Amino acid sequence: MTPTNGKHFTKTEVIDTPLLKVPPAARGEPCRGAVPPACRGNFKEGVSKTVHLCLILLALLLTGCQPARETAQPPPEPAPTQEGTTVNLPDATYEIVKPTLEQQDELGRTLWKLQAQALRAETRDSQAQGTLSQVRGWLYRNGKPVLEFTAPYARANAETREVEAWGSVVATSKTNDARLTAGRIVWQARRDRIRASEGVRLRWGDFELRERALHVDTALEKAWSGD
Repeated sequence: MTPTNGKHFTKTEVIDTPLLKVPPAARGEPCRGAVPPACRGNFKEGVSKTVHLCLILLALLLTGCQPARETAQPPPEPAPTQEGTTVNLPDATYEIVKPTLEQQDELGRTLWKLQAQALRAETRDSQAQGTLSQVRGWLYRNGKPVLEFTAPYARANAETREVEAWGSVVATSKTNDARLTAGRIVWQARRDRIRASEGVRLRWGDFELRERALHVDTALEKAWSGD
């Protein structure tokens, strides 16, 4: 995932929401916030370690989402702190305001794009996880957007190329007049398929289908039950 827009990055209280893997890479503005416990010391040392920690956390959050096409470009020089050293992050919770995340395939075509009011990230045992809130997203087929959705919460996994959204999801097709509402959806880019659950309603014009769970293609052109 490649964040293309982030306002600021601050330490917050740990929030009891489902935390979802947002594999890492970093863009945005400088980090701001309190010095994490593991980084306290004298003033100069604390400031230096805080900046170092923020850079490491951003790198962890976003490295796995870099598009495959980057292999055609010379990779950026690694930060001196990442050469031959072991990184230990303190357990903490951070927030990035108004991020935009997206992922491309091996041909450089966009797979999905997510815009959110906030990304709350947590580090535990040097691992980073995060949840997007107040999300607007687009799902693509062959590099073209075919579905747009809104949801209170969402997450994405760059390794599996899946996007999950929950908390009253509303999705509309960009190729026909179909509209899907559900408590939760899981989209699999590799299968061009969405699994919708929790009070599913699928409308094609005047026709409405109601199910507890349903599978549909990304553009909401086909629907079926089971796997």
